[in-house]
Amino acid sequence: MICEITGYERKGLVRIKNQEEERRIWHSSNIVNLCLDSWSEKVQSGNLYHIYTREPVTFSSLFEALNRMEELYDAISFPQASSKLRSFQVDRRIRPYDSEEEIRVSKPAGNEIREAESFDKVIEHRGTQATFLIRVMYRQHASWQGEVTWVERQKKEYFRSALELIRLLDSTFKIDGKKDAE
Repeated sequence: MICEITGYERKGLVRIKNQEEERRIWHSSNIVNLCLDSWSEKVQSGNLYHIYTREPVTFSSLFEALNRMEELYDAISFPQASSKLRSFQVDRRIRPYDSEEEIRVSKPAGNEIREAESFDKVIEHRGTQATFLIRVMYRQHASWQGEVTWVERQKKEYFRSALELIRLLDSTFKIDGKKDAE
């Protein structure tokens, strides 16, 4: 089925009642395609796809996947984080008395910036176990808020934190009985 607004073929995505909202979802730069190839209580692996990454981002744990997504959102500054993450690691390059304006952030040179990958190419990838389109709309209260669409079942749920997102992802394997044997 072809979307009347965008002209793109719907590839297993849920239908949205409001067509203007559908347009934003289909072409939003904060959508990540999470393709899970393996899922067990100890190991979760697969690939992440995004319009600003030409090659798949491979991960070997869900924690690594979420970290890669966080790095991506920081790099494109969207959605903007409302707070800085704290760490036990001290960045020795930044002196504690430096002001925000004095801190030098390395920006990519003009020739390092790439054209965006076609959104259709990003969402056409599938994981062997499951595929999720994750749209983080806000990064508030040191967590994420957004929506996740389970592509195979065409179900969409909203999450209020990264922990809730993890629980939603985990629940799909309990529903399908796909939990890998330990």
